[in-house]
Amino acid sequence: MRYNRRLLVSVLAIMLVVVTLALPMTASAGGAFHGYGSLYVPAGTTESHTLIVGRVSVTVPPGAMPEGGYVSLSVLETPSGRFKADFLPDRDFDKPVIMDYQTAPWVEFQAKRGGPQRIWTTDGKIESQHFSRYSGWF
Repeated sequence: MRYNRRLLVSVLAIMLVVVTLALPMTASAGGAFHGYGSLYVPAGTTESHTLIVGRVSVTVPPGAMPEGGYVSLSVLETPSGRFKADFLPDRDFDKPVIMDYQTAPWVEFQAKRGGPQRIWTTDGKIESQHFSRYSGWF
């Protein structure tokens, strides 16, 4: 009886270790990408600051954030080329920031009311005066 209990606990512990190690490997094996980055923009800066995460970037020009602060970007990209980019925190800018989605012909802005709204890019770039969630295809 004692041997069976010890064997069962050992097998369960080994299975737990294998599952813990195998699940992250299977998620990355499909080619999915999930990245996060953060950037501090100093108050009163006189130069542009760019944050790049995967194939998405945001450039904050001088005067867009006169009081400074942090800018964060979380990007999820699937093997099929579909992406979701979350820009944080929700804020409005004094001047437009430039969001670069490389080859995406359009992105969808997730509006608070009315659902997604399509925005056509110019060479993969858009200008925006606020942060939100954007999605599309590369």
